Formats: sequence, C-alpha cells, structure tokens
Amino acid sequence: MIKSPIGILLAAAGVILAVSPDARKAVRKFAVKGTEWMLDLNDQLKAGIKEVKLVNVRSGNDEIHASNGGILSSEQPHIDQ
Repeated sequence: MIKSPIGILLAAAGVILAVSPDARKAVRKFAVKGTEWMLDLNDQLKAGIKEVKLVNVRSGNDEIHASNGGILSSEQPHIDQ
C-alpha cells in the first residue's frame, strides 16, 4: 500500500500531526502565512493588471484622437465649428 518514499513521508507526517500539538501549531502557522502571502500576491497582480489596462486604454484613445483629428473639418466643412 505505502511503497513509494513519498507515501512513507506522507504517512509519517500524518502520524506526527495526529500525535503532536506543537506540530499542528507549526503547520497552522505556516498555512496562515502561506495564505496571507498568496492573498497579497493576488492583490499586487490585480493592481498591476489594472494599471496596465488603464495605460493601454489611454494610449489607444490618444492614438485614435490624433489620427481622427482632421477628418471632421476636411470631409464635412458645414459641421466645422
């Protein structure tokens, strides 16, 4: 049943966690720190993606505005203000 070295390690870890309250505290502490780290990383990635999208939208709008600058006055002079 437990023939691989990974299986033996997992079984030993399970026994240690079942028997030792100190081991459970340590694992709980590492789990909380790991979760905190993952949530911080997620927030940083979301903020970075939002900044990239905003920069791309602004630059795209500027390019469109610049390329369409003279169309109104040249093609429809009666609308020109």
